[in-house]
Amino acid sequence: MQVICFMLSPADSLFMHRFICLIFVSTLMFISAGCLTGHPSPPAEDAGGIRLITPGEGFSIFDGQGHYSGLIGDESPDIPANYSLGHVTIPPGNATPPHRLVGSSEFVYLTGGEAEIRCDTTTVTVREGEVVILPDGVLQSITAVGDAPPLHYIDVIQPPFSSAVELSGDELTEFTANVDDGKDHVPIVIPPDPPRKGIAWDIGSDMMLYTLANPVLMPERNFPIDYSVAYAELLPGGSADFNKLAGASELIYVITGGVVEVFTPRWK
Repeated sequence: MQVICFMLSPADSLFMHRFICLIFVSTLMFISAGCLTGHPSPPAEDAGGIRLITPGEGFSIFDGQGHYSGLIGDESPDIPANYSLGHVTIPPGNATPPHRLVGSSEFVYLTGGEAEIRCDTTTVTVREGEVVILPDGVLQSITAVGDAPPLHYIDVIQPPFSSAVELSGDELTEFTANVDDGKDHVPIVIPPDPPRKGIAWDIGSDMMLYTLANPVLMPERNFPIDYSVAYAELLPGGSADFNKLAGASELIYVITGGVVEVFTPRWK
């Protein structure tokens, strides 16, 4: 199990910090636990199993239509993971050109702006706080709509992104003509709160977790992923109970508001 927590301080609440958590469930996954912030990285030596990862400057993508800052993937070759994760920025009016990720599903969590996301013949409008899951191989594009602000989203691709799985231009045309199965796949949209509906877990003091997407616990939804997505609420001073994830780890991505303390006690 992997966990990616997005900590938010919503304007409609002065007394609550909210964590949006993506919980990746797979017996094949294992990465170092960590807190992703803008602070300098600590020395590489073991710090009780905790690893701090910071985003780099990133690079332009899709011929200047957007910008990508990677966190998990080619930027962290020493961290084994079967997905890649990064932050994408697309200025208003720009868009990713039509393309396919063959064999890889894509998870998009909007942290700012508004997007129109195409998935085969279906186009959905997505706003801040919403999640969209795109099945592997679909014809897709993401457009930043409106005049301002820019579109920002966290992007998770599983298996990890590589240039070999992305088809566009002439390769896309050839693939569509010769290999495409002709089926139109529909994107899965998970709306923001209120209300959050899911399987509730009381995991500590003033902290609740709500499973929103889980292919094991929710087989009827046919999620094209092998991880789960959850939403957590944490009151100031709250904390999760001590726990141990067998064969897995926890990764925390802090977006804004407050400070998170992550530590691993040494059991006797």
